[in-house]
Parts: sequence; structure tokens; C-alpha cells
Amino acid sequence: MPIEVIHPGLMTTIQDLGRFGAQKYGVIVSGPMDTYSFRIANILVGNKEQESAIEMTLLGATLKFTEDCLIALTGGDFKAKIDGKLVPMWRPVFIRKGSILKCGPIVKGCRSYLAIVGGIDVPLVMNSKSTYYARENWWL
Repeated sequence: MPIEVIHPGLMTTIQDLGRFGAQKYGVIVSGPMDTYSFRIANILVGNKEQESAIEMTLLGATLKFTEDCLIALTGGDFKAKIDGKLVPMWRPVFIRKGSILKCGPIVKGCRSYLAIVGGIDVPLVMNSKSTYYARENWWL
């Protein structure tokens, strides 16, 4: 995978369009909160619409790219920067090996999507790459 996580941000997860058919067993669908932005991010880098991407909520991640690749950011605006230069939203962006993408606190919206050409290489679980954040003792 062409990224190294320097700072995970808040509620940063990997999502695809979700897992279906297991709700009767208590397993939720998961998937992106904003399917439109999610799908567009993938389309912009040439992925299938359902390919896995990174969903960031309220406070974005800081990522180092370990190889050249094509990315796209859609959804809420984190005023993301690559090596200090503002990243345009809603379009494909080439990022070089060794570059650092820093997504700050959200300025507009709530969630943003980072699609990387080829998707995110994580194992399928119940036919999906979507993660679900659950915390024990969430009331603490």
C-alpha cells in the first residue's frame, strides 16, 4: 500500500460501499456516510465506484506516500495540503513518493473521502473492506 499513517485524524476509516446480507445476524452494512462523494472520488482516480477509500471525519489524517500515485479528495473541505501546498478538491491529483498529505480540521462539511488509484489493500471481511468503529464503554 502506498501510504504510511503519520497521524490518523479523528474517526478515519476505510470504507467501500458496504456489506449486505448479514443484517439478520446483527452485522451492519457500514460503508460511506456520503455515497455520492465516495463514488466520485473513486471515479476521479479511475477506480470502480465501489472500491475501498479512506473516509475522514471532522479532523483529517496526515499521510506519507511511499510511492507515486494518483489521489482524489471529495466531500467536506479539510484544506488539505501536499508538502504545504493546497490540494484541489474534486479532481485527480498526482502525488509523488515521499510527499506528505496533511488534512486539517474540517472547514466545510463533516466527512471527506480520499481515493487512491487501485483502492486500499485490506482483506475482505464478509465480502467487504468497510470498517466499523465500535468502542466498548462509549459512555465514558
